[in-house]
Amino acid sequence: MMMKLPASVRGEGPRLATLVEIGKILEEARTEPPLSLAEIERRMAAKRVRHATLRACVDFLARLGLVTTGSQGAQWTHTDDEKFWRASKKGRSLL
Repeated sequence: MMMKLPASVRGEGPRLATLVEIGKILEEARTEPPLSLAEIERRMAAKRVRHATLRACVDFLARLGLVTTGSQGAQWTHTDDEKFWRASKKGRSLL
């Protein structure tokens, strides 16, 4: 299956620098409650980011499994913890 852009993306999509910046904001806030899109926009260095661009970045990070989105906002959920991944490999497959 080829990776496709989220439906929220129109045109070429957001720049990689924007995607990385939003990822860093969410990762640094992983111990906080979910961040709304407005809060993510406030924390960005660039002060003029279209809401659609922000939504496309969050959607893309969610499709990669790095963040989880819900009615409260977006939250970083990816982990690099070796114990977690070893335990997940030992677990029963759900497929």
